[in-house]
Amino acid sequence: MDPADKLTDLLAEVLDPTEAHTVVARLGPPAVVPVVTLLLELRDTSRKVAEAAITALPGLVSLFTEEELVRWMDVAIALSEQSGATGLKYCTESGDIFRSIPAAARCPALVLALDLADQDAPMALESLRQAGAVVAAAGVEALTTWSHIGADLAKWDYVLGIEYFRRSPEVLGVISLDELKTWAAVSVRLVMMNSLGKPDYMAALTYFRTSPLLLAELASPAIRRKMLAIANALADREPLRTIELLGAAPGWLRNIRTVDWQERVVQYGMLIADKDAAATLAYLRRAPEVIRLVDTDDPVGLQRSVERFEEWFKGGVAVLDYNPEAARAYFSAETRKALEAIERAASGIALREVGRVLKLFAEGLSGYPLMIQPQDDPESRVASSSRTASGDGIIRLPARLRQYLTREENLRHYKLMTAHEAGHFEYGTYDLDVSSLKDLAAQAALRYGRPPLSKLRALDDLFQCYPNPPLLRDLWMLAEDARIEASLKAEYPGLARDMEAVTREELSRRSLTHGMSATEMVVELLVQLSGGVPDEVRVPFALEEVVGRAWALLQSVAQPHASAEAVVRAVHRAYVLIEELTAASESRSSDERTNEKVSAPHPPAGQAQSENYVPVANFGFRGVMDAERVQGTGPETMEAGPRSFAGMQKDHDLVGTESQPAPARRTLVESTDLHANRQSHAAAETRIEEPQGIRRLAAGNDSHVFLYDEWDGAIQDYRSDWCRVTERPGAEGSGQFVESTRSRYGGTIGILRRYFEGIRPLALRRVRRQADGEEVDIEAAIQNLVERQAQTSPTNDVYIRRDHRERDVAAAFLVDLSGSTGRQVGPDGARIIDIEKEGLVLLAEALEAIGDKYALYGYSGQSRRDVQFLILKDFEERYGPAVWRRLDCVQPLVQNRDGAAIRHAVHRLSGQPARVKLLIVMSDGRPLDDLYTDEYALEDTKAALREAKGDGVHVFCITVDREGSNYLARMYGEVSYLIIDRVQALPERLPRIYRILTS
Repeated sequence: MDPADKLTDLLAEVLDPTEAHTVVARLGPPAVVPVVTLLLELRDTSRKVAEAAITALPGLVSLFTEEELVRWMDVAIALSEQSGATGLKYCTESGDIFRSIPAAARCPALVLALDLADQDAPMALESLRQAGAVVAAAGVEALTTWSHIGADLAKWDYVLGIEYFRRSPEVLGVISLDELKTWAAVSVRLVMMNSLGKPDYMAALTYFRTSPLLLAELASPAIRRKMLAIANALADREPLRTIELLGAAPGWLRNIRTVDWQERVVQYGMLIADKDAAATLAYLRRAPEVIRLVDTDDPVGLQRSVERFEEWFKGGVAVLDYNPEAARAYFSAETRKALEAIERAASGIALREVGRVLKLFAEGLSGYPLMIQPQDDPESRVASSSRTASGDGIIRLPARLRQYLTREENLRHYKLMTAHEAGHFEYGTYDLDVSSLKDLAAQAALRYGRPPLSKLRALDDLFQCYPNPPLLRDLWMLAEDARIEASLKAEYPGLARDMEAVTREELSRRSLTHGMSATEMVVELLVQLSGGVPDEVRVPFALEEVVGRAWALLQSVAQPHASAEAVVRAVHRAYVLIEELTAASESRSSDERTNEKVSAPHPPAGQAQSENYVPVANFGFRGVMDAERVQGTGPETMEAGPRSFAGMQKDHDLVGTESQPAPARRTLVESTDLHANRQSHAAAETRIEEPQGIRRLAAGNDSHVFLYDEWDGAIQDYRSDWCRVTERPGAEGSGQFVESTRSRYGGTIGILRRYFEGIRPLALRRVRRQADGEEVDIEAAIQNLVERQAQTSPTNDVYIRRDHRERDVAAAFLVDLSGSTGRQVGPDGARIIDIEKEGLVLLAEALEAIGDKYALYGYSGQSRRDVQFLILKDFEERYGPAVWRRLDCVQPLVQNRDGAAIRHAVHRLSGQPARVKLLIVMSDGRPLDDLYTDEYALEDTKAALREAKGDGVHVFCITVDREGSNYLARMYGEVSYLIIDRVQALPERLPRIYRILTS
């Protein structure tokens, strides 16, 4: 039979005879014989697949060349031999598959699929499904390499191979073919064994499915290539870190403003990826923040910025080889050394470095006790701004100044800003008696048809009488600032030169912006004129009259010795003038903006300006004034109240001097979320200075929150802000416990009282042989007479003086309230906590007799974020019913993090003005808390005790743990401790121990 007829009959078994003839006719004679042969072979393999192939032929003969059709048939046979189902899918989907593949790539794709079919049928089919996308992304020449990578991967693991073919076309759109093998290799390392010893593909599949999109978010091919290298290195060590890296890296790098910096950061990341995965992630997470601190907008300073960043990076690498944990903490900025390194790397100058100098500078200028505080927004990159909560004697400045390249220029700018704000105190901005401005309020009410005010509480109340308060506020600020500057320039010529130089710099950056209203342009020009360098200001012809007349009014008060009241009155006149001369143009401008026809009368004068006026920015070094705080209450009138300046005169300064920085004493205000947006600083009367390692946060009415550093012996550094200590009064019970203790130990309490009264010193003591005094020392006088008769050198110290003598002791008792104190001891089954409480009661009764200042504290908690510090009795609190009720309610709680509790007790004790400061810790065992055990806990507690000794606090430990000598000698070896074998003896022994310690 003729081959063509044979093929027609074969096709007609499935197709319509006419369609079968058409297919054969479209095939060239050379193709008929091989097609017949292959169809018969396919039918022998799978009749269903053969029928599906015949069904697909009419659509494929017009698409394929003869060679391609033969290869298509070869693939169908190969797939069917492996899997009939796969062969059936292949034939069914062929039309869509091959229409997506460019003609030039169809034959190569079929050849590669045929090779893959011998290895795995579904994988070969998947390769054909994705071949079109691969060609579109990387070209025909990429098919062979792409296919071989998949085949090799499938030999190692079939699941990875099939997923590779599904996901790789997408990733080829963002990485090169050369990087494809690296991308695929990462998946192999992400396959882990589960608890049953079987492969867990979750991480690998997640990687395949998400990495193309994540890599696409990276800014350049170089960054993607380096990020893949890092991912490959991390996958070798900690596979799950790779997923975390790729998921977070795009977000981290987006915070770096230039691609060059991004590439540099990733390049350095490659250097540590082979050493430690956690350190690598910590580095990449922290790098954007460090770059914000070191980077500068000036191209000249770029090289120095890179050097500072490298210096910070090398600091972490230096410890990575011998202490990976220390490197992780360093790059996470969790330790003091890390924070110091970031501080050194940061460009510009930090406020806390020069705060002490600026404080003394401001006080020297103004003559008032002032505090320096950072701006509320610690992340602000605005270099020239300052704010003052002036009624409270606070000057707010940027936390870091990077206006200039050199430290000296930035310090000069800090001083200029400080001088300007101090000038508001010196020259009476905040001493203005607003009651003297009632006539202006009445005029405004009459002019604008508003109800008159019965009382002016603050200057801002006057501004609210006008239709456009923002305009009036801007005029007041520029005029008042000009008055202050004129006064400073007249009195301090050196400041005059600096102010003029900075003003010229500011003027060079200012201009009349397109879209400004007439009123806004007038105010902008007035701001420029108020800088004192009129030759630098160009006034448009159309505004010459209004600007000239308004400036004439304001210039009359921009003079030394002009008063704050005169400024407000001049501002009132300038406001009315500007309002009248610009009202018509403002109304027209408003109409033009809204494209509305005028169908109603124009609003009253000033109304249109109020609705459209946008406040104009003042010079940056001038800062911001708050008219609400101008109430006629200057610093000299603030002798009483919670913000009294008497307390500010103590040495609660900022941080150190330039030559020798002091410890970082910082007090910040906590937002609702402790670390939301890297801590929101609310306005408050807090100072930024706290003892090193302590940071106080605001909390509830009865509680306060502190963050303390904690010593990590493994990395030999403090972890910064590691422990959160919540201080609050102890809960109150009935007071019955104290009453029953008194009854039980009534005789002992009486003896203790008499004994302690006996060792209390007399109010006065007689000191003999003094040069002056209230009476003659007979013995010394006789000796003087004898020496005179013997013609030797007599002493003239022949008087008796009565000196005051008193005990100068402050003692804090810190009681461990961990759950283990609930253990019962002794024959009567008493709990350790109850015995400790009895000891505190007897001790308090004794101390009341001797008169020493003392406090009773308890501590417990669970985890470093929840250390509870309970105040049972504070130093200034009377030992009475409230204290008794708190003692009654003391119960065993959870765990004991001794280091944080000791640090906080020392912090409270350090505030007492006593010559002898004693801390007695009462515990029933070794420190124990979440992730606070063994060596770590012992080393931190030992460090806390060492810190206490450095602060002049003597620490003594009393424990009932008979095995305590094993660890107490290590912790308290530098101080003292006592182990009480018989717990029941604690109440009676505690007062006697105290006497020995304070004798």
